[in-house]
Amino acid sequence: MSTAPASIATTSACGKVILLGEHAVVYGVPALCGALSRGAEVRVVPGEGRLSVPAWNLITPTAKELEEGVADSSLAQAYAAILRALPMGLPRPDAFDFVAQFSLPTGAGLGSSAALAVALVRAIGVVGNAGLGRPLSGSEIAAAALAAEQVFHGQPSGLDHTLAQHGGFGLFCRGKGLAPLSLDRARSSVSLCIGHTGRARDTKGRVARVAELYRQDEVAVRQRFDRIAALVERAASAIQRGDLATLGDAMNENQAELACLDVSCPEIETLCDLARQAGALGCKLTGGGGGGCVVALAPGREADVKAAWQRAGFASFQVEVGS
Repeated sequence: MSTAPASIATTSACGKVILLGEHAVVYGVPALCGALSRGAEVRVVPGEGRLSVPAWNLITPTAKELEEGVADSSLAQAYAAILRALPMGLPRPDAFDFVAQFSLPTGAGLGSSAALAVALVRAIGVVGNAGLGRPLSGSEIAAAALAAEQVFHGQPSGLDHTLAQHGGFGLFCRGKGLAPLSLDRARSSVSLCIGHTGRARDTKGRVARVAELYRQDEVAVRQRFDRIAALVERAASAIQRGDLATLGDAMNENQAELACLDVSCPEIETLCDLARQAGALGCKLTGGGGGGCVVALAPGREADVKAAWQRAGFASFQVEVGS
């Protein structure tokens, strides 16, 4: 009977949820977002430099083969991008394999790829630190994780890998990073329901669609971004003073703007309608859209929202953001 090889080390990173501001964040609008305690974990085991993701039934070529140009999947291309982005002097991880697992749905707009990228960079750093003579710096981890995210998503805002690496809750602005926000004194976190459409999110395709709309009518799309920016500001103020009703209203209005940007889908709209009918103050897509997940704010009614989704055949779970 075979057994899994013993772990030499284990690293992890956070998932994320966007309450308001996705897509507009790519164009400089702040996004209200928070890290999830769930995310990705990477185990370091003896091996030959491969990355495996059992949940995806994928195993990459070795690090040496990747450096020679053998990359047969987007996962392998992302791994290769990480290896290229790491600092000179860090040994190639030829004597180790990396095994990744997730504690949140993948392909759902919850930052799973960024969590994987950050956890993998940390794992490579752990086994390579002796050769480099120092730990990887925060900026080196961020640069390598971003290289992987560019393979997965084209031109990401940087939000996902920032939260994956640092955790936290606040306003993320492209090029400026995360400005932390504190919740009102009455609560240490905000409870949210996450509902899965059953369709993989389409970040790259939806980002391209918004870019196409922007090229077609820059003024009109910029006006939508301005409205989203105002909603983000309203929501940030509301969450700091504990006004969850206003936060919910802002989420609903943001969803309407996102639908006009062609990043929603029928399943997302159904999940949002069901959540509001079950008592949610607000519900909207989170992440890239086109599928993936929705996030519902339903204080005291979380069980009702999840039950409504379950009756309609949608999977869901509950998270705490901001703690």
